[in-house]
Amino acid sequence: MTGRAAALLVGLPLAVAGCAGTAPAGDTVPAWQRSPGPPTVQPRWEACATATAGQEADLDHSQAALSLPFLEDGFRPVAAAVCRAEPRQRPTGGSDLVAVEERADDVGRLVAALLLPDDTSPVDACTAEMPFVPWLVLLDAQGRWVRPGVPTDPCGKPRPEFRTAYEQLSTRRVTTRVLRELESDAAAASGCSQRWSDMVWATDQDGVGQDTTPGPLPADGASIRVCVYRVSEDERGGAKPAGEFESGRELPAARWTEIRRELSTAGPAAECGTPGSRFAVLHLGTGFVCVEIDGCRRVLIDSGSGPGSIRQSTAKLASLLVGR
Repeated sequence: MTGRAAALLVGLPLAVAGCAGTAPAGDTVPAWQRSPGPPTVQPRWEACATATAGQEADLDHSQAALSLPFLEDGFRPVAAAVCRAEPRQRPTGGSDLVAVEERADDVGRLVAALLLPDDTSPVDACTAEMPFVPWLVLLDAQGRWVRPGVPTDPCGKPRPEFRTAYEQLSTRRVTTRVLRELESDAAAASGCSQRWSDMVWATDQDGVGQDTTPGPLPADGASIRVCVYRVSEDERGGAKPAGEFESGRELPAARWTEIRRELSTAGPAAECGTPGSRFAVLHLGTGFVCVEIDGCRRVLIDSGSGPGSIRQSTAKLASLLVGR
């Protein structure tokens, strides 16, 4: 077995986060809308890179297989290919999102599980997390392939027989290729995230933060990390503009004292609709401060104890954050 249990663990937390609750007792959870007919038999299998082009980043939490047509007896699988994406740490500190293709030759138990029907029995309650579903294909002796539907349980999740068969599937790795960088070496070394959202702009767009009082800030001399991000032109002005890491460091104690003084005396933010190209994030331990380096030059003070407060920043504050 190579990677099956790990893949399950990678997929599930992504789906569970932010979901909670159960279906009312006695309800029957409707099955996914199953496409009719047998799966389309495709010509000779080439590679995951060809079959999943443009969707690699979603391979480990895609639910499409829950509505695909069921495997039928007319197609005789002799092997399986699994396409998935996973984060990988680099020895230099950063990380990449990599696409992995694996092959399996002993697929009897997996095929048996895929031939099961959907279980539509009544159910007392269902948890609300989304199911993990692998992206897999079955190949016949001629190299043709199908992407089979995965049978579901009464809660609309993959049947346990399928989960077990997939987890125990013995595979060998065929290819690994880098899809994109997740975290640069420089971001990892600085202790900053590779990406962060311009929360000043996003909070103001939500219409909050203008009439709130800033929460308490860490004392003078506290250990504070600053991370600076650049917003691409196509992101500026969006609902939640994403910034890419530019630089980061631990602030000298005296510098934080100056910054704290500027933040403590900042007045109400002026009205402005000019999106910025750079912003800085101060990590306070509990809460954060987000400062627009240009554009409207506003600051969001979020101490972690209530709604954030938007105040007016200054050129001096921006210089203290990005200067040495």
